[in-house]
Amino acid sequence: MRVLVVLALVGCASDPCEDVAGACITLHVQAEHVDRIDHLELDLLYGDRHATVTTTDGSSELPVVTAIELDATATLDVGIVAAGKLAGVVLGTAAKSITIEPGAHRDVELQLAPVAVCVQGGLYCGGNKLAGDPRTLYACNQGGVPLARGVCQHGCTVMPPPMDDRCDGGATPCIEGGFYCGGDKLDGDPQSRYRCEGGSGVDKTFCPDGCVIAPPGNDDYCR
Repeated sequence: MRVLVVLALVGCASDPCEDVAGACITLHVQAEHVDRIDHLELDLLYGDRHATVTTTDGSSELPVVTAIELDATATLDVGIVAAGKLAGVVLGTAAKSITIEPGAHRDVELQLAPVAVCVQGGLYCGGNKLAGDPRTLYACNQGGVPLARGVCQHGCTVMPPPMDDRCDGGATPCIEGGFYCGGDKLDGDPQSRYRCEGGSGVDKTFCPDGCVIAPPGNDDYCR
């Protein structure tokens, strides 16, 4: 599936989705504590796919508008996290989750909020020290937008520091020796694959392109 972000930040009177035939999300970005940004970083989780994109250079006064065009052939759940930057510094972040149908146009308002402090590379449920959906696990990226690891099908659990937050595995136990993505029958990171041992995940393997939950009777695998 293709995702295309209209990279220019434009004035509020313009709608960059106006001439788009397919599915398109118009983002209206504003903030109370920020007057101007020169980059807008977006982290997108759509279906089982993930993408991170950045607008082109150019300082713009808030509020601004940009758009996301999706080559969607089915209804999609889309998670959006945004980070507004000026001269390389993140000034604010925001998040929103929506559902969009093929060919539909949606308007989304993003209100940038001051950046909370998280540990670089640490994993957090959305809303715990970083912007995001509470049912999605993210990696802290102090230099930019939080990076989605995946949606937690059975919920996301905030763990006491210094432990990473994690996706819950659900009520069905994993099969000894089988391989599972985190959050599928064992607790963990949905972008990593684990081997089931004693009901828990061991031998964690990070999947750069995502971990795929296979049909019953088959091992989950890295894409």
